[in-house]
Amino acid sequence: MSINTNNNKTKKTYTRSDRFKFYSVGAVIILIAIILLTNVLFDKILGRALTFDFSDSLGNSISQESIDFIDSLPADCKIRIVGLMSRPNADKIYDTEYQYIVPLLDDYVKNSSGRISVEYIDPTVQPTILSELDPSNSYSLSSYSGCFVVKYNDQILVVDPYDCYGYDETYISQGYYYVFSNNVEYKFTNTMYILTQGYSCKAYVITGLSEDGNIYLAKVLEGLTIEYNELPVSENFDVPEDCDLIILNGPNQDIPEKVYVALSEYISRNGKLLVAVDCSMLNFSEKYERLNRLLNQMNVNIDPVLISENDPGYQLSGYQLDSVVKVANGFTDYADITLLHNTFARSVRNADVPGNEYLALPVLLTSENASSAEIDVNGNAIESSIVEGRQFNVAMYTVLEGEDPSKAFVFGTLNFTSDEYMSAYGMNDSNVKFLRSCIRELMSTKQFTGLNIEVKNVDDFSLDTEKSTIAASTAVMVVFMIIIPILLVALAVVVYTKRKNL
Repeated sequence: MSINTNNNKTKKTYTRSDRFKFYSVGAVIILIAIILLTNVLFDKILGRALTFDFSDSLGNSISQESIDFIDSLPADCKIRIVGLMSRPNADKIYDTEYQYIVPLLDDYVKNSSGRISVEYIDPTVQPTILSELDPSNSYSLSSYSGCFVVKYNDQILVVDPYDCYGYDETYISQGYYYVFSNNVEYKFTNTMYILTQGYSCKAYVITGLSEDGNIYLAKVLEGLTIEYNELPVSENFDVPEDCDLIILNGPNQDIPEKVYVALSEYISRNGKLLVAVDCSMLNFSEKYERLNRLLNQMNVNIDPVLISENDPGYQLSGYQLDSVVKVANGFTDYADITLLHNTFARSVRNADVPGNEYLALPVLLTSENASSAEIDVNGNAIESSIVEGRQFNVAMYTVLEGEDPSKAFVFGTLNFTSDEYMSAYGMNDSNVKFLRSCIRELMSTKQFTGLNIEVKNVDDFSLDTEKSTIAASTAVMVVFMIIIPILLVALAVVVYTKRKNL
């Protein structure tokens, strides 16, 4: 009897053990199936709504400024963005110009409530897309392969991926493209703003005076929704009637007489002027006599001297020609800090023209222990011209009274407007922010509106710098699809081993 009883108990134990084994394995299989099904359903149904930006600078997500702009658009507004290429694969855009563009455009769609659509259409596969976007062929879109076309109603603008980043000019001069800033959101949001709202006003930058270039200045203006135009020096030079702002950015030679006459007339009809020069090896002998004749009408003068900073507290790295300047009272709210970067500066002063009605105010100041000197043809200071122990103006603002007055900002340094400076220090530099404020002041009598989209840094290309739909999603998939199931299987085996002997 006892033997038979033991056999029955053994059979019952084995049956119970088999059931535990079946339940454990079945539970793991069901769990894995649920995870797989959930992953597929979430990706297909919710998709981009469940993506997260893990980058330090949030370079793959649009900012609140862009979201507010999109929300302000009418519900029936339709902005179409077409990439003239096949959609780049998420796992192949790393270290390409599309690395920040593709995920950010996805985020525009996600936050647009149907106002923005993004497509990728290769013209070599579907040639009719070019005539569909630009029926009059006014943009010659066939030459913009790999670019993006932003369309609103019948208007289009082209965004070149190259223009979505900031580059170090030093490396460009050596044939390399070193990216230091991510301007993707800055570019796309303001492109959409311009298409839907129009430019606030027009700026004309005078060219042909041996200046270095205006690539980054053009980006600053566009970011303020000001249309950038170039106005070359010529025998027929004249200021267009639709001009709202004239800019002289780093001319290394004086303006011709014809330009002086045209600008003098422009100022007399309440013109706005932004002038920036420096004192470098390219222009230290240039006295800008005709330019000063023009500025004297506005009670300002640029002296042909180089400023040296003698106060160690103002010097940068102990260098007299590389220093900080103090923002004068009345302009401290133009920048986030009151000490700004200055190099190779000329002195800007009040011209003291008798009877002149312009009010000229200092904007940027050296310490009270600076000096200035004229420079000879060999680049040496002329002893008889040296002035020491004084405070100098590096920039001034001048304005005439009235409802829509003539006014100007005059800088004796290019550390606020030059491509060289902006490429080295970025579009979010305090000097560049100060420049934007100056331009806003010059345009303050216009119906001036713009979007203050911050330019973002380029993050380190590590795991947490990608959108979860790219690299981070791979990490999440590995955790949930491999590691967790393995741990669950291991746990099931342990439970089975412990319970089978009960």
